[in-house]
Amino acid sequence: MAGEIDGQGRVQDCPVFHKYTESVVMRVSVLILLAAWFTIVFTANAEPITVHETVVFDGHKGWEHDGVTYRLACAAYIAEMPNGDLLTWWLSGSDNEPSTDNNVLASRSTDKGKTWSEPYVLLAAGKHAVWFGPVWVEDGKVIAFCAEWPAEFQYTIWYYYRMESIDNGHTWSEREPVSLRPTNNIMMHRITRLQNGEYLVPACFYDKRTVPLTASLEALAHTKTEKEALALPPDPAIAANPPIFLTHQHGTSALITADPELRGLKEYGSIRNRPLGLLEGTAVQLNDGRIVMLMRAEWGGYLWRAESADNGRTWTDAWQTDIPNPTTLAYLLRLPDGRIALVHNATGAEPGHAGIRDPLSIWLSNDEMETWYIKEDVIIAHKQAQLSYPCPIAVDGKLVFTYDRDRRETRFVEVTLPPLPKP
Repeated sequence: MAGEIDGQGRVQDCPVFHKYTESVVMRVSVLILLAAWFTIVFTANAEPITVHETVVFDGHKGWEHDGVTYRLACAAYIAEMPNGDLLTWWLSGSDNEPSTDNNVLASRSTDKGKTWSEPYVLLAAGKHAVWFGPVWVEDGKVIAFCAEWPAEFQYTIWYYYRMESIDNGHTWSEREPVSLRPTNNIMMHRITRLQNGEYLVPACFYDKRTVPLTASLEALAHTKTEKEALALPPDPAIAANPPIFLTHQHGTSALITADPELRGLKEYGSIRNRPLGLLEGTAVQLNDGRIVMLMRAEWGGYLWRAESADNGRTWTDAWQTDIPNPTTLAYLLRLPDGRIALVHNATGAEPGHAGIRDPLSIWLSNDEMETWYIKEDVIIAHKQAQLSYPCPIAVDGKLVFTYDRDRRETRFVEVTLPPLPKP
């Protein structure tokens, strides 16, 4: 029964060994087929996601205030106030962004999004354009980080301050300056509370390059290091007027504090291993403690991912995922039932090009982002509109989100998800 062994120690012939190997291979094959069958059947039997949209602000019609016709609706955000009201806000102004007159308009719903108030100026522009958020709501208090940003620097300089409200966002405290970096070249994103009780805020920074990149976007999109990017031959059109992503290194980091008042934020990490930039991070902590950050990769065609295993103190280099992205912001959200939702534009583009922000999609994972068992396009404009910057939250256990349509409309979306799969 034993096989003979050749001069290199290899079994030449062993029937028992061959039968055992065949049995193992057969069992593995059966398991793979069963897993594929269950995935197909489960996905096919999953109930569809349904959505209901409400237009909160229509810039096509315009909103008249103090002699200004407000039309811009950019980056609509939403938060639930302590009393259950929903507050949504967006970057606005007369026409476009970035612009010195960019301010923040808001609208309030007292019936969970069925109806919305007339818009009002939440934060007025002054010497500089302004922004409102991120926001954290806890123990009857609303904490907001707001910023003035000189429009001429195209989002690379942010002067932050902190405010709070104890009356559900109707009135706000005096501004309390916040210093995140001496150079003020950092932008805050959505706040996440970690399992250890700390608070993490994804941030993107804009470090001005000593020497700007000047090659074509198509060529730069395939480079892996600054040295490689700088060595490329210049594109005359680019070199004459390089865009902000070539004059500044865009990277992602994490701001962390243990203070429930969200003071004392300290920056950790520096995810910058892509010359064309990684920005607008969205983070979720997995059950095993790892923190996953998904990032927009400018002109990259896909979202990129980095992880931290020490509560955000250090981060891996980022890598390209297989999640398509047309160069825009995406958002992760841990749902009350434990699933993870990704609300995003699931359309890619060739590296070096930006894609179409249409449709808006919801992906669901019930295995900690190992797979996405539902990938559904929920709002489709058939390439007739740009559906941008979704902001999801859970309200009464249900998923809702806001987004901007063509930089002219703020829309609120109620989502009905299929139930959590049975084990």
